[in-house]
Amino acid sequence: MNYDIITAIKYLLKGLEMKKPFLLFVMLLMSASAAFAADCDTWKDQILYFVLLDRFHNGNVQNDDEVRPGDLYAFHGGDVAGLMQKLDYLEKLGVTGIWLSPMVKNRAMKFYKHSSYHGYWPWDFWRPDPRFATEEELVGLAKSLKKKEMKLLLDMVINHMGYDAPFAAENPEWFNQNGNIKDWNNEFELINHNIFGLPDFASQKPVVKKFFKVVGRHWLKKLAPDGFRLDAVKHVPIDFWKDFNAEMHMAGGDDFMLLGEYMNGDPQALLKIMQAGKFTSLFDFPLYYAIKEVIAGRQDCRKLASRLYFDRNYPDASLLATFIDNHDLDRFMSLCGENSGRHQMALAFILTARGIPTLYYGDEQAMSGHNGPKPYNRADMVFDEESETFKYTSRLISLRKQFVSLRRGLQCHLHADESSLAFARLTPDELAVAVFNNSDQGRQIVFPFPFPLKKKYIMNDLIGSARALVRQGQFEVFLPPGTAALFVPETSPEFYQASFRHWQRRFENEKAWGVRPVKIKLKFDYAPEKARLLLTGNCDELGNWNPDAGSVPMQRVADDEFVAEVSLPIGKIVECKCLYRQVQPDETVKTVWQNEQNCIFTVQPEGSEYIHITWRTSGGPICWSRFCDL
Repeated sequence: MNYDIITAIKYLLKGLEMKKPFLLFVMLLMSASAAFAADCDTWKDQILYFVLLDRFHNGNVQNDDEVRPGDLYAFHGGDVAGLMQKLDYLEKLGVTGIWLSPMVKNRAMKFYKHSSYHGYWPWDFWRPDPRFATEEELVGLAKSLKKKEMKLLLDMVINHMGYDAPFAAENPEWFNQNGNIKDWNNEFELINHNIFGLPDFASQKPVVKKFFKVVGRHWLKKLAPDGFRLDAVKHVPIDFWKDFNAEMHMAGGDDFMLLGEYMNGDPQALLKIMQAGKFTSLFDFPLYYAIKEVIAGRQDCRKLASRLYFDRNYPDASLLATFIDNHDLDRFMSLCGENSGRHQMALAFILTARGIPTLYYGDEQAMSGHNGPKPYNRADMVFDEESETFKYTSRLISLRKQFVSLRRGLQCHLHADESSLAFARLTPDELAVAVFNNSDQGRQIVFPFPFPLKKKYIMNDLIGSARALVRQGQFEVFLPPGTAALFVPETSPEFYQASFRHWQRRFENEKAWGVRPVKIKLKFDYAPEKARLLLTGNCDELGNWNPDAGSVPMQRVADDEFVAEVSLPIGKIVECKCLYRQVQPDETVKTVWQNEQNCIFTVQPEGSEYIHITWRTSGGPICWSRFCDL
């Protein structure tokens, strides 16, 4: 339940007890407002599952057309009839919503050796592709999902049409005629040029905007879906999205999901697009890349902590769609070297962290396959309810459903170092603690525990066999290599009320816990003469990675030592890096950045005020000191 609603109801009850009409009226308004805001919050309770129809299950061989299951470029026969036959499987897994790959009529024949099995080469936006479904089958699917209380998300392709689409030939004025994208870093080309020759809609034109509003309303009327997944957001003008999304919200209701695919690892860019385009949600690519680097690539866990710290900037990070796989990426199982333990750890992360977990078909079966010229990441689905990963995923989903803190709780950073991470999900009534050992060795993980449990408290892991001990304000647990654990202590209602308000204030105002000075000391074995040393990083205090605005000058204190001092909020997770600037003989300015990983640290309320960094330019690669929390 939304905790703003709980607060409003409590005050409402007090107003009733005091019999104060005006207060009662105000509280009724508060309750109504909170309930209205909670409509969108229902998405926080969902676990979505992406069905790539053609590769899922063939339920009706009568609609097969040039089906060749052994050919990854061809149709394999999967259809809506097959999905209908496997709804019980998905229900047993525990997912609560289906993101359906595009089902409108696609290019009928091959384009060279490639078939349109994926659905992203539309020819006709008004009819389903007969290889996937009839309109009656689609209506039947929508009704069946509603009976099972499962949501339906339709995939909308808006940027382009399929190769040689008759509609594009008949209406050339509706399309851009600028050729293919050549510079993928050029925003104008991304929006106004073709993706690999696909006819590109001139989405800035009023006629195109109107057309897709009508298309959207058409499918809303036919199938009454719960939302749209919106393809290729970066290739469509932002004013189109703002206009289209407003129209779809009006037609579908305030809780209608508009989930955009904006493939960008920069959280600032994600935030900008989300706000400007009026999306309900975007896929959390910045978090995905961090998961990929840390869990699959065995990099520093502080990268994940830093990425989650950015959440305070989003309108509501709990509505971002989290994932480890999709049809355009290497499967995570392949990225982590077929290590099922690391694959399970990644699943544990997205199913315990904030956001809307989104599974790609076969994630629960540990399917592998790289995304390349041959799409091994789009192999045929495997159904095995007895597999280890199916049971593990189902268990995690069951726990997420059982504990409201895992769905709606505040995301609270507890601990991060090079090879371990811990966070809490907190409500006034409940606390869940997730701990991850990213090392290839078993290790004891110990960190301060800022919640009011009794002096000595023992908890059992809900997804494995670990046991955790809380004593004298410390959390202690031993985890085997590459594993995750989840702990939910048994407490009474409102046990965490004070803690919740404490963390909520910190989330809303990062200076609520105070600030303290931090000194960053750089050891630099070769600083060019007259070079100007600067420190920049991921926050306003350090210039937000812009060396031209807000970077902090570093003062020389010895031949090879420099120091910068900056006041930072307690609890802040900081990423920073050094650079120097040097005026050249021709009066141009040379900028040199320190290589390797960013320095990442958490500003602790007490302890050492120094962060030590080493920059070596000779005798091997740049070496950083071990990054330690203050």
